[in-house]
Amino acid sequence: MRLLLILFLVIGCASKPTLYPNSHYKAVGKDKAQEAVNQCMKESEEYLKNSKAKQVGKSAGVGAAIGAAWGAATGIFTGDYGRGLVRGATVGGAVGATSGAVSPDQMKRRYVNQCLSEKGFQVIGWD
Repeated sequence: MRLLLILFLVIGCASKPTLYPNSHYKAVGKDKAQEAVNQCMKESEEYLKNSKAKQVGKSAGVGAAIGAAWGAATGIFTGDYGRGLVRGATVGGAVGATSGAVSPDQMKRRYVNQCLSEKGFQVIGWD
């Protein structure tokens, strides 16, 4: 499970913007455009470094609450309310944290898109 999570994080982090070859791109050239991408990516990581941790924590909390409710409900039917509550919260927290960790970091992409736009570039997608 951990290996899968790390793999998704690495794949997600390897994503870079693809620039449209507009007049500004053509004027500065590919190397300067890549420098701008690198600079914006670095700035976004510095600015948003705690954003991902907060997102994972929030997802884990929501997942744990939903899991606990589900576990409590199943515990009523099985007669073991406490065990169901604990199992549900544990599984829900893990699933919530994992889903938050592997989802694309939209804030980072928006930051980079905005940063590049302010420098005269146009992002047409991410690969």
